[in-house]
Amino acid sequence: MPDIKRISKEDQAGLPKFQNQEEAIGYFEKTYGEKFVFEESIETEEGNCHFYRLITDEEAYIKGITELNANGHVGLAFMDSYQPVKISENGDIQIAH
Repeated sequence: MPDIKRISKEDQAGLPKFQNQEEAIGYFEKTYGEKFVFEESIETEEGNCHFYRLITDEEAYIKGITELNANGHVGLAFMDSYQPVKISENGDIQIAH
């Protein structure tokens, strides 16, 4: 599968208004498939937040994960290989640009 284009601020503005976390996650999973990967979940004052990575450069991402597991650090190419996406319990989306 070819690399995926990063989500721009304009793209984000055009996303549907999600009613809840499940609806937002379902949209991203359907749209991006296995390029949309779960990172972690944390409890905040606003409720449960899920953090995902939208992999935009699969080759650099896999290489970076391998380096991280092998020696505990990553390079800039790894950091640029994905776009962080935060999904709040109420369906609000925050995307790093």
